[in-house]
Amino acid sequence: MNILTCFFLLFSNLVFGDDSNGSSNGFFEVRIPTYNNMGRMNWELQAQEVDKLDEGDYLAQKPKIYILESQRPGTIASSNTGFFNLGTGLAKGREPLFVEGDGFEAIGRPWTFEENISNARNRLAFSEQGKIGFEGEVGAGFVGVPNRVRENPSRNEPTKPTSSTLPSRGSPNLSKDFPTTAYGKRIEIFDLGDGRKRFLLQNDVFIEMYDIESNESKRSTITCDRAELFLGVGGKSKTNFFGRISHIHAIGKVKLTQPLRESSANELKWSEESGQVNLHGKAKVSHQKWGEASGEHIILLEEDGRAEVIGGNQGRSRIILPALNKHSSNK
Repeated sequence: MNILTCFFLLFSNLVFGDDSNGSSNGFFEVRIPTYNNMGRMNWELQAQEVDKLDEGDYLAQKPKIYILESQRPGTIASSNTGFFNLGTGLAKGREPLFVEGDGFEAIGRPWTFEENISNARNRLAFSEQGKIGFEGEVGAGFVGVPNRVRENPSRNEPTKPTSSTLPSRGSPNLSKDFPTTAYGKRIEIFDLGDGRKRFLLQNDVFIEMYDIESNESKRSTITCDRAELFLGVGGKSKTNFFGRISHIHAIGKVKLTQPLRESSANELKWSEESGQVNLHGKAKVSHQKWGEASGEHIILLEEDGRAEVIGGNQGRSRIILPALNKHSSNK
């Protein structure tokens, strides 16, 4: 029996007690903390009401999961209902789950929560459709050229998911518009500790990025089969990107759409530290003014938006397309 179960049994005896009329069927205004091996609080469940089902299983009304970071709530997840197994540290629900964290918000359903998994403190997942809004903007390697967003996108532009593919209209949405938004039919959020998060998106992935500080709206999008995004330090980097996107890795039928330019590849990698977009595997770039080029490896440079294409025999041939802002005023 773990610490969480012991605490809950003691708490329920105090709150529930005996009811000679048998009218009471739950625990009200419940707070259930969990602790790690060091005796520090790990996360806490709060709920308006908790009803006991089978052994170890409970139904919570209006549950909120407070996930602590340095002994403060770093992530808060809330829903209308949820099923919790106190002995295994598992939870799930069919109704939308709204998540607020350092540098992001997320919403989706059905949802699951799991603690004590390998290589992460815990995991939140949406298994049908999810949406994430990120506070941080992605660098100029993605959104590098002033160009107003067209109200009627061209046929070549990826289509933003419609409301019918997102959680039901009656569910809560993100609290505001974000400069970076990501969609996927399946989303997993891994808490790596020390303010680091790993977001895994799969199936019909769509990532939309804006430069909101510019006088003119600048928009770029990524579509792919699978994508990973990291908040905070990721990979071998030792730079502190707390609450900011530090890495993006997209795989499978990758398409990057930017003002005046479209690129495609089997794989895309970007890091804030390098400021470069790297496209690998059957990479291709198409510029509306300067034509097309292809190679096994394409580098999109952040400082001026140039595309450096490397390919040919053992990667020795090289083509450099002009910067995106060349002649953009004629567009």
